[in-house]
Amino acid sequence: MTTSSMSINPPINMTVTTAPTRQMIGLLSDQSLTQLVNDALRNYQSTLALSRSALANSSLVIPVLVKDEPSATAEERGHGLRLVLQWAVNRLAPGVPLYPLGSYRPLDDPTWRDPCWWHYNLLRHRYLEPLHPDDFVEGGRYTESLLALTGISSPDAFFDERNRAIRAVAERLRQQLLDGQGNEELQRLALQEALRPLEKQVEATKLLGITTTFDEIFPRSLLLEMAAQEQLHKPLIALDALVTQRFLLAGDEGESLWLAPVLRAYVYERQPSEERQHRHRLAAAHYEAEGAALPAARHWQQANLPEKAVRVILPVVDDLIHELQVKELIDLLQRLEAKRLAPGQWYAVQLLLSDLFQRIGQPEDALAACRQALKIAEDGPSQARIYRRMGKLYEKRNRLHALGYYQQAVERFDPDDLELMILLKDRGWLYLLRQQWREAESDLTAALALATSDADELRADIFDALASLYRRQQQYEAALRQARSALAIREKLGYLPRIADSFNNLGIIYRALGEYWHALNAYEEALLTYRKLGNQEATAGALMNIGAAYYLLGQHESALINYKQGLEICQTHSLPYAEVTVCYNLAEALAGLGHRQEALAYWQQGYVLSQRAGFTDEITAFLQLRETTPALATTTSGASHATPPQLTQDNVLVDPALSPEEVETLAMARRHGRISAKQLVDETYISRATATRRLTRLVELGHLVKQGEGRGTYYCLPTQARSQPVDANLAAIRRSLQQCKADLQQQHTISALGITAPPVSLPLVKLTVRFEQTPDLAHYLQLKRQLTDFLQMEVDLLVEDHSILPIETSTTWLWA
Repeated sequence: MTTSSMSINPPINMTVTTAPTRQMIGLLSDQSLTQLVNDALRNYQSTLALSRSALANSSLVIPVLVKDEPSATAEERGHGLRLVLQWAVNRLAPGVPLYPLGSYRPLDDPTWRDPCWWHYNLLRHRYLEPLHPDDFVEGGRYTESLLALTGISSPDAFFDERNRAIRAVAERLRQQLLDGQGNEELQRLALQEALRPLEKQVEATKLLGITTTFDEIFPRSLLLEMAAQEQLHKPLIALDALVTQRFLLAGDEGESLWLAPVLRAYVYERQPSEERQHRHRLAAAHYEAEGAALPAARHWQQANLPEKAVRVILPVVDDLIHELQVKELIDLLQRLEAKRLAPGQWYAVQLLLSDLFQRIGQPEDALAACRQALKIAEDGPSQARIYRRMGKLYEKRNRLHALGYYQQAVERFDPDDLELMILLKDRGWLYLLRQQWREAESDLTAALALATSDADELRADIFDALASLYRRQQQYEAALRQARSALAIREKLGYLPRIADSFNNLGIIYRALGEYWHALNAYEEALLTYRKLGNQEATAGALMNIGAAYYLLGQHESALINYKQGLEICQTHSLPYAEVTVCYNLAEALAGLGHRQEALAYWQQGYVLSQRAGFTDEITAFLQLRETTPALATTTSGASHATPPQLTQDNVLVDPALSPEEVETLAMARRHGRISAKQLVDETYISRATATRRLTRLVELGHLVKQGEGRGTYYCLPTQARSQPVDANLAAIRRSLQQCKADLQQQHTISALGITAPPVSLPLVKLTVRFEQTPDLAHYLQLKRQLTDFLQMEVDLLVEDHSILPIETSTTWLWA
């Protein structure tokens, strides 16, 4: 059966601009997508008409909008779609054309009549490069001429082949929408085509090369200064040409310029190395003279002068932190290499990186930086600064380890070193948490004695610690005096986050005094500030404290509401330490109210998370809570209360009998995916024999599986070697999806999400999503990747829209 050419033409009065620009193009039916491709090919010669196509407003053209995708003009989108169509049609050719697009193809080329080339021939010479009238056969036009050139037997066969070719292009574009495998080639073709007009504009080309020195917005005046250095004769004319052709975007009345990153990277790589470094030196000197330390340091680094980058950046670190440029600073420092810096500079860089990583909540990276610095720290004080930081980083993970590192630091610090004061304050807090009152008071009073009059913030921290110490010793009046001293200092400094901390601390003391309403008022003052600042971890902590105050006032429903609000924040923002605390509070409160099953669920959740994260003190606290709370006992008959190994949400077996060091080893294996004896030695500073013994014991207990032999031996979690039962995975998936509910609803306007039967078929989970507003394909794929990463399983994501996709009816909605 043949198909006439009318079968894919639009109906009469159909307007091309009504195509589904806001729908997910990749999810259209074959017929609808083929219709769009047919319309685009018919309008191929008009970039304006192409720009009106839904294809030109989809993710297909993003790789080819190299002059700036967000501000692309209609002409650029139309031209971009034309390039995408060229690329797709070229994919139909069974080999490399001897006469490619843009060159004349002789009529005696043997590939004209080769059936393998028909699809390519028909689309190229009907739409992309239509036959010239001089090549028409006598008395005919396109159809008759192409029939004669290709040897196709009849008009019906001709139209059938043409329609097959258009469908093949549509399928190629659908695949490109889904996997983006052609992005790199499309971008390269677009860059080459975009730069072709500059081939005869020598000065404009040279000036564009200079602009690639900058990966940020840069001043026009600096560009012209650098152009003068390179003796360009007419830089203003060249600059005007670049702006007019949109190679550069101008703003601020023409005083600021910007070059698209894709275009910059392509042209930058083609500049001579010596010229690049010379230009970076000029830019660095300019920014340094202007007092712009961060861009100056970047350019010194790119000029292959990293020591100057460090010299510029170290004095202004505090200013950059206050200006919230921490991530930019980390990016700069991580690009530095040890072999290019003096040992002292490398040491300073690693110490600074450790502080910055700790500030943004990346303790593993902070520890790695400390260990880099430790390799070159030869004298005692230098080592002391590293050990102090390592102690701080271990405070929430393993307090015994933290005390060990602090002791190493104390033994190496000079007695009058002000950093020793910080260490004593931190160690005093740690002793306090371990209820070692005498040691805590000794360290805190020593720190206060060392504190100078201008160290107000640190003195306030010490007052806080003393207030907590006296409170725990039930010396409440002394505790209130210390807490009020801390608040007075912070109010004088006007630093809102620490003022909120002081109110929080006062609330804790009032609660210990039994003045629960005063405590509640203080907590709510703190909560108001934390929310204003957007500090999610502190907000969760304040909600937990408010919940505890309500609980003590006998208002249990209000207590549970605040606890659960705090838990939602912890799960949404991945705050495991705070999540463990609120799970403990919920287990305790619900057990006290007689809600045994719910209490057990929160106890199990918090206990498992403590095991997984290696929170050794919290593991002990959960076990003690279970021992002292009958409703949390694992049996009801007074039988053994020993806890068997439990299954975590990520299917890792944990055992309360494990030592803290073994728990830490399991946590390392989970973070890295696998672990070797050498890696354990490098990260924990134990002997190889100890590392091997520890790993062997974990294998014997069933917590790790040994893989490989000899030097290739490594250890991984059992879940990487076997699948768990479907029902256990289903429960874990349900919990995980509930945890990310708030983020998904906010980021992707999701109104409902459910698990579609069969609910889990390892390693695949099938989910159904209902959108408030149908997103484009890019957002659909982003959501699918996000769910895949979050669940650590392959996700088949269906959209509840029967006009686009048929949806299975047996869906269990988690929220709707």
